[in-house]
Amino acid sequence: MREGLRRGVVLLVLIARAVHADALHDLATDDPKALDAAVHAVEAGPATGDELYAAALAADDRLAQPARALALYERLLREQPTYFRAMTAEKRALILRAETGGGHSAQADAFAKLVAEADRASDVVPRAEALAKAAWPGAPATLLWLAEWLRRHQRFDEAQARYAEVVARWPESREAHAAQRGAAGAAVDARDWDRAEQLAAVLPVADETDRLTRDELLHAAAIGRLRERIYVGAWVALGLALAGLAGALGLAAWRAKRLPLKPPIEIVYGAPIAAVLMIASFTAHRAIGPAVTRIALVGLALAWLSGTALELRPGRARAILNVVACVVGTLAIAYIAVTRDGLIDMLIETVRFGPDV
Repeated sequence: MREGLRRGVVLLVLIARAVHADALHDLATDDPKALDAAVHAVEAGPATGDELYAAALAADDRLAQPARALALYERLLREQPTYFRAMTAEKRALILRAETGGGHSAQADAFAKLVAEADRASDVVPRAEALAKAAWPGAPATLLWLAEWLRRHQRFDEAQARYAEVVARWPESREAHAAQRGAAGAAVDARDWDRAEQLAAVLPVADETDRLTRDELLHAAAIGRLRERIYVGAWVALGLALAGLAGALGLAAWRAKRLPLKPPIEIVYGAPIAAVLMIASFTAHRAIGPAVTRIALVGLALAWLSGTALELRPGRARAILNVVACVVGTLAIAYIAVTRDGLIDMLIETVRFGPDV
């Protein structure tokens, strides 16, 4: 009897888990009609905390229906007050309640629709500015969102203008503090190091989090300036290495009265290895493929110049100088490649914490 009861309970648990998994899977769909039906199913019947939170996010972010999302957040807080994402839901509910209350549901719906369509719409800026000029509680958040959207699209001057407008129009709001941080971050993204340091230095510091944010922005500006100087120096070093090896080859060819067209032994052995590395880099991680290709091709060019020159005029001292030039040139192109392709931070993280598995 007890064994049968136990099996029955286990079966019910498994069925409940299967139904729960199906509900969450339905809420992950990209089909608007299917998503709307999945959210309605959660609204109409009993639901777990995960289902309520997922349905609220779907209505908030993808269906652009803030009033519906607010109702789901409030139901989650009412029915599942100990849910582990209850605090996040409560914060979002406070924002939605302020935006949709007082007869401003039309503006809130328009803003939510704008956010949902931003990646496809061509009139993002005028729509956002119109909402920011309207008299409703969500105006500061709308203008701040527009500044962040412009920043993501690398329209840094326009973003800075919107950040400044948020601070000027609502100086005591939480959006104004976020806009000050965003302006400093946008200056870092634009590689305007002086401006980034100036903006970060005057950030208000009310707690430890604010202090850490300010310090991180100042550190980012300092590191960015240093990397830019090294980048310029790397180009100079690469140019000198190539010019020096080309000059040595030219001098050797002039004295030998000939210029060999046959690849030197360094290329015969090095080219197949370089080809394998280039192919493997694109196979392993597409992001590092271009960087490895640049390093390999420039390394082969350096080796070709050096090897041909030494074939025409061998000598220990010249060999040492050529090796130094090749090493300097290879290190320079390596730094240029990882910096140009935005891989330097990835490389630093890999060295510090190891590769992802």
